[in-house]
Amino acid sequence: MVEADVLVVGGGAIGGITAAKLAGAVRRVTVLDANAEHVARLRDPGLTYEELGAEHRVRLEAVGAPGELDGEYDFALVGVKAPWHREALAPLAARGGIGCFVSLGNGLIQDRMAEIVGGRERLLACLVEWAGSNAGPGRLIRDTVGPMVVGELDGAERDRTRLLARCLEAAGPVRVSANIRGQIWSKLLVNSTFTALSAVSGLRYGEAATHPGGRVAAFGLWAEGVRVAEADGIALEPVLDADPHEMLDEAARDAALARMMAVAGNSRPSMLQDLEAGRLTEIDFINGGVARHGGDRGVPTPLNDLAVALVHAMERGERERAPAVLDELAARVRR
Repeated sequence: MVEADVLVVGGGAIGGITAAKLAGAVRRVTVLDANAEHVARLRDPGLTYEELGAEHRVRLEAVGAPGELDGEYDFALVGVKAPWHREALAPLAARGGIGCFVSLGNGLIQDRMAEIVGGRERLLACLVEWAGSNAGPGRLIRDTVGPMVVGELDGAERDRTRLLARCLEAAGPVRVSANIRGQIWSKLLVNSTFTALSAVSGLRYGEAATHPGGRVAAFGLWAEGVRVAEADGIALEPVLDADPHEMLDEAARDAALARMMAVAGNSRPSMLQDLEAGRLTEIDFINGGVARHGGDRGVPTPLNDLAVALVHAMERGERERAPAVLDELAARVRR
């Protein structure tokens, strides 16, 4: 058992499954979630989650508000979506008793999170290369299996970095990165490409990537993101068994795409689940993040701009999710 106390903020697919995996592997795990029914079911009869075709049930300590927490925690793993970071994290930062916070989410969120929790030294990053789905209160599905990558924002490796990695090993393979900024951008490429395509089409990653329009749009979105990252001075890291630059090479990109989809093709991303449920998405922190950095560096991002506009139109109920939307994005590539 790892001698660490872990708070999981947000018991959705990533946070909830991670908490279940850590239960019994670390000294203490507590889930903090705003959904009262979900919290009640985590306690009794326990979280039910499906993984690789098998169903598991784990009883978890769970609370619905920061005031119900007892004691101190070494880590607060933050699985809450970006639009609700301030609401979720400000009370925890004010409460104290947390060694450091860990971002589990997607997009360019770390600088904003650091400001909320009290500074960059209070935040570590964790990139999650597996996906999950919510199936209702107390029920989650792990759609794909992959590693987690952890690191300090300044690139150092500290005792707490290694302790976090040991905790997360209960959920699967873990790597410690000295270039977490590069990992963040590589994961951002995955989300700004395949999560966006999945969200607007209603398809899983692999289905969107094999759609003729989706394939063209995927290479276009990916290329925009790489150009922005390079202009920002980011050294990209491998992601989903591929070097990000392979997706820009006409001779190598089909094989790279196939390897990535072999790992992540069954992903049904949270952005799609949010649209289906009528919730706000994180599009402004994903494709919008690429576009903002592109604007700062003078790099055009017409595909990311269109993806943002399409998702916002779907949030407002003005557009429907459909595979044909992929052809709109592809047409922008071909101009």
